[in-house]
Amino acid sequence: MFPSLRPLLNKGGAGRYISRAESAERLMPLAQRHLDLLLDYDRQLAAMPAGPAREQIEAMMPYLRTEVAKMSETILSLGGTPPSGSGPLPPAPAESDRDRVQGFLDAEKDFGRALRDEVDAVHHQERTRAILTHNAEASTARMDLLRGILANHA
Repeated sequence: MFPSLRPLLNKGGAGRYISRAESAERLMPLAQRHLDLLLDYDRQLAAMPAGPAREQIEAMMPYLRTEVAKMSETILSLGGTPPSGSGPLPPAPAESDRDRVQGFLDAEKDFGRALRDEVDAVHHQERTRAILTHNAEASTARMDLLRGILANHA
């Protein structure tokens, strides 16, 4: 669907939404990526020495956990079973804080792009679309924070 037409077509629920089962199926890989992203943050942070960069990243972690839970809850509400374990083992902790933060930024770029692509790809129900959009915006906010850390601390 053309993103510029979405506001017109979504008024009053106009347009054809994909089925709940199809939405759940399409969200599963995103939920797995989200969970893997969270686990990578956890693993890399455990190897990061105390300091301002670690404190800033740790401060955003509760929000990331909430987003992961919201995605899982959405899949459950659509009748699916969300992923509960990690995919491939996350990479080993990076050598330097700068490498860790850059790795976070690269992962966030890929993940945020995948979320935005999914919002534009199909006509999810409004609640699902809102959660995907919110999570994409949160990913952008994390990228901004990570860029700031790279510029100031690492």
